[in-house]
Amino acid sequence: MRIVTRGHSCVEVSTVDGSILIDPGGWSDLDGAFENQQAVLITHEHADHVLPEVVARAVVADPTLQVYAPRPVVDILHSLLPEVARSRVDPILPGAQVTVGGIQIQTFGGTHATIHHTLPIVANIGYLLGGRIFHPGDSLQVPVGISPEVLLVPAMAPWSKVAEVLDFATAVDAPVWVPIHDGLLNERGLALFDGQLQRVAGLSGRRYRRLEQGRSHDINDLTAKE
Repeated sequence: MRIVTRGHSCVEVSTVDGSILIDPGGWSDLDGAFENQQAVLITHEHADHVLPEVVARAVVADPTLQVYAPRPVVDILHSLLPEVARSRVDPILPGAQVTVGGIQIQTFGGTHATIHHTLPIVANIGYLLGGRIFHPGDSLQVPVGISPEVLLVPAMAPWSKVAEVLDFATAVDAPVWVPIHDGLLNERGLALFDGQLQRVAGLSGRRYRRLEQGRSHDINDLTAKE
């Protein structure tokens, strides 16, 4: 299993049997992102996680591409797609299991983290891929009953503070933490958040790994004990 980060919350996860793209949003590098993908997984409806028009074009262009997303995202995509393509864009709920491109997908969560009481809470799905990599979307809800090897950590967001992020990552208890959701940070911010996450990870023997964007990384190499 391999992983490629594309900036902010967008990642690719692949095996010899296929590849999955997660959260192709507006703050990510989507150049060529949909090529050779079997599926697109979307955690929630915010524009930094999905650009509906871009996903719709990809679905039309590739008659084998499957999309899984919360119902509000599906409704938007269906409105943009011809009827013949809508059957490949499916709603997904917490507790589901599907297999795409040889990768088993399990879903968790339910709602986005609270931003403010004046704003509506939106649906959010966390995805466990191949039992090894967990992408929580915009939620710090700890998934129950799983032990991922790699946690994709939402490093910084307007809806979180660093103490909550650190507690979430520690509670999930994955051996390796990989930062995502950092598109709002400049170099000083990246250094600050990386330093805090790396420090807390090290306190309990976990490893913090910022991946080079666009480069493919083998999960076995990331999780191998140094």
